[in-house]
Amino acid sequence: MKVIIDPSFRSQADYISQIPAMLQRGEGELVYEGRNRVARFRYDGLSLMAKQFKRVNFTQQIVYTFWRQAKAERAYLFAETFRQRGIATPQRVAYMEQRRGGLFAVGYFVSIEAEGKETHLLLREVKDFSHTLADAVARQVVMMHSRGILHGDLNLSNFLCTEAHDGYRFTMIDINRSHFTEGWPTDEQCLKNLVRLTHRRDLYEYLLRSYARQRGWSEEATARRALHLLDQFENKRFRL
Repeated sequence: MKVIIDPSFRSQADYISQIPAMLQRGEGELVYEGRNRVARFRYDGLSLMAKQFKRVNFTQQIVYTFWRQAKAERAYLFAETFRQRGIATPQRVAYMEQRRGGLFAVGYFVSIEAEGKETHLLLREVKDFSHTLADAVARQVVMMHSRGILHGDLNLSNFLCTEAHDGYRFTMIDINRSHFTEGWPTDEQCLKNLVRLTHRRDLYEYLLRSYARQRGWSEEATARRALHLLDQFENKRFRL
């Protein structure tokens, strides 16, 4: 087992290193069970969120062993990149990689639990969504793009939202598929990045128009292009 622990958590290293085994035994408070498994562990005053990524196929084992960083490692490394670029994401704690027969098998990522509610519950799942909150989401995306961050799964479930006296604050999760540029990405990269935000059309168009206003772009041209990209994305998913 490869175990990498952030130096800030050196004093809890013995416990943290046991988390993969505890996950496999079904310990911890189960938060999510699906393609991946997420469980909460409490120790030494810390609330730790541990994700066990799904097992990979043989081809992916080869790729992650010899050529590419696996998701857990990317989550750990990208958390620091987000922090350095001023975008909130849960504080990283550790990542682990289990190998079998010398090949990558399973990855684990541990972070401090972040506060906030998944933004899709506040926007997508209500009849009349808050324009103020939608504008804040668009502002968050503009800020990420201005800092060269293209979140790899930019859907509203991955915005954890808290409300403060001066507006909304967001913590970004599930960042392991992100890409980074020096300075602004291209306009086309930005629009393609937005296509996963939501499939609810009225909300999607409002978010795109708000994004366009904040970028100083034409709302009409942006909405047309963005809706065309969404159609392409949805048609591709349907064919698959």
